[in-house]
Amino acid sequence: MATSERLSRRDFLKGGALLGAGALGVASFSACSPAAGSAPSSWDAETDVLVVGSGFAGYAAALHAHDAGAEVMLIDKRGHIGGNSLKCDGDFGVCNSSAQAENDIQDSVDDYVNDMLVAGLYLNDVEKCRLIAERTNDAFEWLNSIGVQWVKGADGKTEVLPYGGHTTRRTLKAEGAGAAIVGALREEAESKGLTAQCYLLLTDLIKNEEGRVIGARVARTSGSGRGSVSQRQPMNIKVRRGVVLATGGFGDDVEWRKQYDPRLDETVGCTNRADSDRDALLPALRADAMAVHLDWIQLGPWCSPDIKAYGPDGTYIDAGFPYGPVVAPQTGKRIVNELTDRKRYCDAILANGEPLIQIVDERNLPEWSLEYLEQCIEADCTWQFNSIEEIAERFSIPLEPLQEEIARYNTFVANKVDGDFGKEIPQDALPVAEPPYWVTRVWPKVHHCMGGVKTDASCRVISNSAQPIEGFYAAGEATGGVHGACRLGSCSIADCLVNGSIAGEQAAANASWC
Repeated sequence: MATSERLSRRDFLKGGALLGAGALGVASFSACSPAAGSAPSSWDAETDVLVVGSGFAGYAAALHAHDAGAEVMLIDKRGHIGGNSLKCDGDFGVCNSSAQAENDIQDSVDDYVNDMLVAGLYLNDVEKCRLIAERTNDAFEWLNSIGVQWVKGADGKTEVLPYGGHTTRRTLKAEGAGAAIVGALREEAESKGLTAQCYLLLTDLIKNEEGRVIGARVARTSGSGRGSVSQRQPMNIKVRRGVVLATGGFGDDVEWRKQYDPRLDETVGCTNRADSDRDALLPALRADAMAVHLDWIQLGPWCSPDIKAYGPDGTYIDAGFPYGPVVAPQTGKRIVNELTDRKRYCDAILANGEPLIQIVDERNLPEWSLEYLEQCIEADCTWQFNSIEEIAERFSIPLEPLQEEIARYNTFVANKVDGDFGKEIPQDALPVAEPPYWVTRVWPKVHHCMGGVKTDASCRVISNSAQPIEGFYAAGEATGGVHGACRLGSCSIADCLVNGSIAGEQAAANASWC
C-alpha cells in the first residue's frame, strides 16, 4: 500500500472542543469566620477544595475530591484548560493491565518500581514509586470507565508498546493522545457540574497563625503568566479543607531553569507549552514548602533540531526508536541502546556533540505512527530515501561503516538479541532492509522537571522543617523527588493520575478549619 494511502490526519483538539473554559462563576459565601493570621478581612469566594491546574493531575484531584463529597473549585491561569497534558503523546505505563494479559505479557509491581529506580539513579522516593506502580491499573480502568480508547494493533488487541527504560512492555497509547484523555476528564467533570475557571493565577497561599493553609490569593489574567496579570484587586478564596497544587513544571522558564542547569539556556528548545514556568512554585515556596531536585531537569531524546520547540508531533520520531538503529554521523555506528532511559540516551547524544541519525524503513513503522510521520515530513524534519547510499551522502556518513552497522543491527533483529547494547528488540521488528527509508535527526530538548515541592504518600506538601503543611497538597510535575534524576518514560500520566486522585481524596477528607 502506498505511503500516501496509509497516511491520515487527526485533529487532536477535536475541532477546538477543548478550548475556552468558563469564566469565574458565582462565588459562595459563608458566615464562617477566618482564623487570625494573614487572612484577609473578607473573602471573595470559598470552597472546600481548591485545585490549581487543569491537566491530568488537576482533573484527577478535582474529580476524586468531588466524588468524596467535597465542594470543588478548579482554576487555571491560561485561557483554556489542559496544561501540558493537552499536548502529550498519551503514553501510559500501566502495571498488570488487562492489555498485558491480553497480549500474554508478564509484569509485576516490583519490576515497575525497579525500572523507575534505575532510570532515576535510585534518587527516587521509593514509597511514591510503589504507590504509582500499585495503582496504575486502577487509574487505567478509571479512564476506561469515562470513555478513553487505546490504540489497537492489526490483530485487534490493545497494543502494548516497548518503551525506553522499561524491562517489559507495559505502555499503552491513548487514541487521540493526551488531548483525548483531557477531553474525557473534562466531559466527566462537567457532567458533575464542575467547570474549570480560567484566567486565574495563583499568587499567594494564605495561612493562619498555626501555619495551616486556609485560602489562596489569585489574580485575574488577560492571557497567562506574570506578564498578563491584571491591575484589578486580587481575589481571596477561602478554602475550608485543602488546596491542591497541580500546576506542572517550569521547563519553559529559561531564566529559572538556567539557575539550576546553566547548560539549558536560550539555545535549548522545550517540548512544553508556553508559560510552563515558576508561577505557582513561587507561592508554594513562600508558604514554606520544601523544594527538592530542582536541578534535575529531563531532556527528551526523541526531538529534532530541525524544528523549534516540540514540533508538529514528536510521536513519530519516538515510534522509530524500537525498530531502527540510531547512528552517529561521524562514524556510522550506534553509540547507545535506543530504548535506554531518557537521561542515558540524552547524555550519549550530547556527548557525541552532533545530532544522531535515526533510520527506519516504512514496513517497521506501526500503523498509528504514520499520521505523525506525515506531520514530520511537512515540517521538514523527516526525509525519505530509497537507499542507504543516499542516506550516507545526505548526512556525510561514511558509507561502508554505515552499511556494516545496519547489517549487524539486522542480525540482532533476526535473533531478537542486541549483542552490543542490550536493547530489547520488539517481537514484530523486521530487518531494516527495504526502502523507503525514513530518516530523522535526533537532538534533546527540555521535557520534564523532576524537581518541585516535596510531598508524602498522602500527597501532603512537606515544609522546610520536614512536617506536613496542614491544608496543602500537591500532585504531578509540580512535585519533586518522585522520579529521582530522570523520569521513566510513560510514567508521567501514571504519576499525575495516581497522585492527583490521592491528593483530591485526602483534601476532601481533611477536617474543615472553620
